[in-house]
Amino acid sequence: MFKRFCLLALLLLAAFSVQPSPGFSQQIARGESFLTNLFDAELDLVAEFEGSRTYWLFHDNYLAAHLLETSRPDLSRRIRASLAKHNVTHSGKIEIIFDEASDPLPFRNYLLTNVTMFHGKTVRTEIVTTNIFTGWQEYADLLLLASIGQASTNPQAARVAFDRAERMWDGQGFNDRATRQNGVHSTYKLALYLLAGSRLKIPPVYRDEALDRLLALQSPSGGWITDYKDNKPHGLANVETTCLALLALQSR
Repeated sequence: MFKRFCLLALLLLAAFSVQPSPGFSQQIARGESFLTNLFDAELDLVAEFEGSRTYWLFHDNYLAAHLLETSRPDLSRRIRASLAKHNVTHSGKIEIIFDEASDPLPFRNYLLTNVTMFHGKTVRTEIVTTNIFTGWQEYADLLLLASIGQASTNPQAARVAFDRAERMWDGQGFNDRATRQNGVHSTYKLALYLLAGSRLKIPPVYRDEALDRLLALQSPSGGWITDYKDNKPHGLANVETTCLALLALQSR
């Protein structure tokens, strides 16, 4: 009898201890579907958002190529080939996330420019200039990118940048200079916050709040809405925000 009791206890303990975390597989799958639905076979690029005739090489398609590498390697390869065809294979900032930025700091000013037009569709990109961007420490997203970029090479500086961004939290999101100017909170900064915490291997103070808000901003189409105001979605679901949200969820 005692042996049976012990065996039952061990089985129950094992059952509870090996249960996997539910994770975010459903949200991730919906987000990836959102990206694939925006793929244009004529250009081998994803559009900025549903119904858009604008295609950003950086950051959108660079990010999409990375995010679709596992679930849709065929589309990822086609996007990368299209970037190479347009001779735009780097930007200098967003590559920090994948440790592919050769010289990201200090941050520089960026120029948004047209690359080409094709059948009424506009291909655009962001390119780096040589001018130093002064005052970048007033922006939570740049502080978080700096913390990600320095996580392995300069952990102390990375933590300083992370803490400075975290102090901008106002209960809803990051109340930085851009938020004050635009009057809305940006969804992608929530994603960068979670991603930076994961990269630095530290528990963000506002992790649960940021994660809950990020999950609530996924649209019915599967993409993530760009902004929010007074706890309500504001704007459209687009590629860049969706890709960064997916990266944050995958890092959990």
